[in-house]
Amino acid sequence: MLSITPLMTLYGDVCVTYGTLSLSYFALSKNTPFSYHCEVWKRIAFGLIAGFAVLFLNYDRLTLTDDIFFSFEMIPMILATFYGGWISGITCYAVNFFLSDPFTLNNFFIATIMIPLFMGRVWLHKTNRVFYSTIITIAIYRMLLLLSQSDLQVSWWAIIFYQLVTIICVAICFHALNFKERHIHAYFSMRKRATIDSLTQINNRASIDYKLAILHANHRACGLLILDIDNFKKVNDTYGHLIGDRLLTAIGGILNENIRGEDFAGRYGGEEFLVVTASDNASTILAMAERLRSVVAETRVPLEGSATLAVTVSIGVSIYSPGMEMKKALAAADEALYRAKRQGKNRVISSKGMEKQHVD
Repeated sequence: MLSITPLMTLYGDVCVTYGTLSLSYFALSKNTPFSYHCEVWKRIAFGLIAGFAVLFLNYDRLTLTDDIFFSFEMIPMILATFYGGWISGITCYAVNFFLSDPFTLNNFFIATIMIPLFMGRVWLHKTNRVFYSTIITIAIYRMLLLLSQSDLQVSWWAIIFYQLVTIICVAICFHALNFKERHIHAYFSMRKRATIDSLTQINNRASIDYKLAILHANHRACGLLILDIDNFKKVNDTYGHLIGDRLLTAIGGILNENIRGEDFAGRYGGEEFLVVTASDNASTILAMAERLRSVVAETRVPLEGSATLAVTVSIGVSIYSPGMEMKKALAAADEALYRAKRQGKNRVISSKGMEKQHVD
């Protein structure tokens, strides 16, 4: 039995299986935790990587008949489905199907195992009970399929041994990936609490300071927009702090939805927000500021019943150029904001230096 399935070969297959899936899971969790509901390209990538692991594992096989063999190929497919959902599972199976001998009895058996996993949507019920029920059912099913075969080339002891090793391997990989998943989710949760404002759900002051420091250190020009909610104190005094918080949350949502991917927005403090633009072109920055002002002016914050509250913001704009102090650029935007307030609010005013650049 051990000569058919050498322990060192099995150990190597276990290491390849876990190492491949673990590293790919970690790499795909760089910005957000990898899961069955993340970006489609990530789920396809996870399935592709698992599929190529399957191709490697197929070299170490236990030949049962001329058409049927056992290998660790099912392990990446099962784990890809549990962690990446049906897209990862189908992708993994497709790689194995098209890059091996497609129309074989073995691939048909694998399909009869994978289809129930997809139909049962096991990735939504990733508990220990569901997992162990799944792999034990698969093991029993594979054994029952072999009962109809009269030309087995190995003993049943070898088959049972291989099945036990497969179950142990997939269980080890499952729990190891679960451990990694919990820690990755914990890391992103801690990072979010440290960098995201809990009320408005956009970047907090610490994130803003870090962003500005990085821009300054890398000598990268940018645009700075300081937004201040008009008459915010009056809103708090008239309607209460609950409505004030609702107003702050609404502005945070507007900024999240209306800035470009390369731009940055955060809560600067109190009722002030800061937008950092990747572009340092005066016309582009002013156009963005005016668009944000217009969107806010069209916003209505719900009050009690069917009543709503109109809201406006004043915006001061400046440009940070390499070589100048970031504090000076922020002070210029703040001074422009002050002028916007004095001139009637609900308007965009650029700094004096920026006005000169825009005219030129």
